[in-house]
Amino acid sequence: MTTPETIQDIEIYAKNLKLADIRSWLESCFTSVETAQSGKVVHDLILDGNIPLMIVENAVGKAWTSIWFKSPHTPWSDDRECARSLQSFAGCRVRANAAPWSDGEDMDEWWQVTESGEESTVSWPNAG
Repeated sequence: MTTPETIQDIEIYAKNLKLADIRSWLESCFTSVETAQSGKVVHDLILDGNIPLMIVENAVGKAWTSIWFKSPHTPWSDDRECARSLQSFAGCRVRANAAPWSDGEDMDEWWQVTESGEESTVSWPNAG
């Protein structure tokens, strides 16, 4: 697991969560949430004036939305802490990489927190 000193970004995946619900969660975590650009499935936001965020709906199949904070300056120390925050707020299933990403590594092992708050490791994207 990365430490706050080495984390470069945070990326999580939410299952069956509407953009409006993601935005409500963001508004509960940040002072300001501004839309920089918004398309059909890709939405670029700026949080607190300087934290870039990209949301990609249907990023993995039709059910999963990618939420990518392109900055180490978030309220969370790592992807899992961020995922727990969203799950607690919205009661949805959230996934994140099981380990920090390294160039050339297999990315099939993922950590998830379920709708009921249970945590486990899964093989993905092949696992539902």
